[in-house]
Amino acid sequence: YYWLYALYPDLSHFDHPPMVGLFIQFFTFNLFFDSELFLRLAAIIPASLNMLLVYKIGSRLNDDFTGFLSVSLYNISMYGLVISGIFILPDAPLLFFWLLSFYYFLKSVPELPTKLSQKYLLLGFLFSGLAIYSKYQAVYLLFGAGLYILLFNRIWLKKGTTYLGLIFPSLAVGLIYYWNFKNHFISYSFHNNRVSLFSLDFDKDSFLREILGQLLYNNPYVFILFIITIWSFFKNKFDANKKIFWFFILFTMPLIFTTIYLSLFKDTLPHWSGIAYITFLPVIAYFMVQKNKFIKGAYYTLGIVFFLLIIGIGVVNKGWFIPTIQTVDKTKIGKKDVTLDMFGWEQSHKKISTFLEKNKEIKDLPFISNKWFPASHIDFYIAKPMNKNLFVLGDINKIHKYFWINKERGIFKGNGIFITDSRNYKNPKDLYKNQFSNYELLKVIPIYRNSKLAKNIFLYKLSK
Repeated sequence: YYWLYALYPDLSHFDHPPMVGLFIQFFTFNLFFDSELFLRLAAIIPASLNMLLVYKIGSRLNDDFTGFLSVSLYNISMYGLVISGIFILPDAPLLFFWLLSFYYFLKSVPELPTKLSQKYLLLGFLFSGLAIYSKYQAVYLLFGAGLYILLFNRIWLKKGTTYLGLIFPSLAVGLIYYWNFKNHFISYSFHNNRVSLFSLDFDKDSFLREILGQLLYNNPYVFILFIITIWSFFKNKFDANKKIFWFFILFTMPLIFTTIYLSLFKDTLPHWSGIAYITFLPVIAYFMVQKNKFIKGAYYTLGIVFFLLIIGIGVVNKGWFIPTIQTVDKTKIGKKDVTLDMFGWEQSHKKISTFLEKNKEIKDLPFISNKWFPASHIDFYIAKPMNKNLFVLGDINKIHKYFWINKERGIFKGNGIFITDSRNYKNPKDLYKNQFSNYELLKVIPIYRNSKLAKNIFLYKLSK
């Protein structure tokens, strides 16, 4: 989906600010190398630099070994290693600029204002602006810096640099605001529906999912050590510099508490707070070194994580441990198999392309889908190699950026090939009642994994 941010760049987008698209443009040479590998370099290379930043923060706290241990903890975090480090999401540039901003705030805000520390402060604000232009929760960088200055180092309030630096995040917010102003504040209304600060409707499932998600995304080992480290400090069993410890707390706990609070009333995503846990890793590493405990456990966990990643590759590509399909309903095969979101797209392209080559009368019709996912996968893996347009028809809250892309791609003339699969099956007759005069099922295409049927692709011809 975020490949579309690079394909159709703008000052901002429906779901998020544009930085992930800018990263993709940079690492693919403006989509000159338009492949999965080059797209993912926009996450992989920043993740490598993130490890260097985590190392430098850990080394600043104590010593080089603390920095090394911080990097080890980073690599057992599913959020750090996979979600922001392999997946191409807004979290890739977010975490990179967040850590840069935090690093320079750490070198300035707890210190007395000097020429050098004021330069570091400006860099902290600069990178906080770039982080905000990556994803909205980066405003917690400003919240953390502001709280620390108010509580521990008010001398910065007397320095013009403190206020001058706010220009950078204000510029990022201004660009996002301007785009929304031109588009009826659509992003704000969308996110307002996703999160609710005040509600009396307790959602137990969302709350439990958020807690369990934070446990798993950040690794149970890290999650437990996170709690132990904080508990030990308040019980005076961890001899850490109080001002520096509170510095880390003020940059991490507000975001963690906010996501947990929001989960009480609305569905949340556990990776929203992932940057907070990554930021706290050097403190955990310092605690482990000081107590000379849990260090071997980190190495064992690192081995387990990489073993599970190898198993995960087999699960996705070979179907290891996936239960045998029981249903005979063609529209429900693979419905509960989340690994199919990552499998079968190239096979789908080959089979759909072959089918259309044999049916010249429909070959030039555009593709149609109904939701941003799996539409963006259909767009990248199937429509793009065939030089065909994809139109995504539906409510803006379902089609997201395609509301604008449809206009870029010209006028939809009323006839097209609707693509759906048994993982996300939708009957076009139910979706587009009275919008078309004919809904003809053209072909059911089986997709196999390891010689076993994994799902079906359905092609419908829709015509006015």
